[in-house]
Amino acid sequence: MTRLLFLGTGGGRFSTIYQIRATGGLYVMDGANLHIDPGPTAAHQMHRAGLDPAKTDAVLVSHCHPDHYTDAEVMIEGMSRGGLKKRGALLASRSVLEGQQLHGPAISNYHRSLLERIEMAEPGGSAEVDGMRIRFTSTRHSDPTGVGFSMETRDGIVSYVSDTELDERVQREQEGSRVLILPLTRPWGARIPNHLCTEDALEFVKAVRPEMAILTHFGAKIIHAGADRQAAMIEKGTGVRTVAAEDLMSVQLGRTIRLHRFSKGF
Repeated sequence: MTRLLFLGTGGGRFSTIYQIRATGGLYVMDGANLHIDPGPTAAHQMHRAGLDPAKTDAVLVSHCHPDHYTDAEVMIEGMSRGGLKKRGALLASRSVLEGQQLHGPAISNYHRSLLERIEMAEPGGSAEVDGMRIRFTSTRHSDPTGVGFSMETRDGIVSYVSDTELDERVQREQEGSRVLILPLTRPWGARIPNHLCTEDALEFVKAVRPEMAILTHFGAKIIHAGADRQAAMIEKGTGVRTVAAEDLMSVQLGRTIRLHRFSKGF
């Protein structure tokens, strides 16, 4: 059974600076253990959830903004058992690995030396971690090298879109997703460049039509406006079950999709 754990559901500058919600990223467990976008508080949230960083098999970083990469080196140290064992994979955008214009690089040479494998994630490419295929999908964002991750789990495709504007190509690359994880940074009527607002997310979900849409990466405005209210708007407009994630909420994929609110010792 595939399990997802939202180590943090905040995103954007002010939600991150003031930690209105945690920004620890997403943890995927499906044979392989993947930590996606470990931003600030990732290590703390792992501890709260009772997860062992030494059991992580790969760290995935979608782009080089601090709410997505800040704790990546700490998680690499955990994955490599404190640097005692060359272990684990890093799949990351070009900006994270090499730098791109004003962005990055974000991972030191020392931390690279702890890893068994490093692969650059670029749209159209893919990689495997312990038998799980991960496709790298497009984004339209201020970091031009950013990617999303579409994971072919045993229980269907789970797509983590990452930060993006509404874009037909980005939508098309998520087709076939059972679970669509969308970064919803702004509420209805408050669109800004490089991010999705509620009306954008509605159109995205309508185009892809997953079994479930899960919203995350909430900016300060959407938290104050009510993330659950935005999810209800999307569900009403699409007919697709839509959920606003909470910090440390877990999702289990089997014949049905079940949500669990946080309890110590996930």
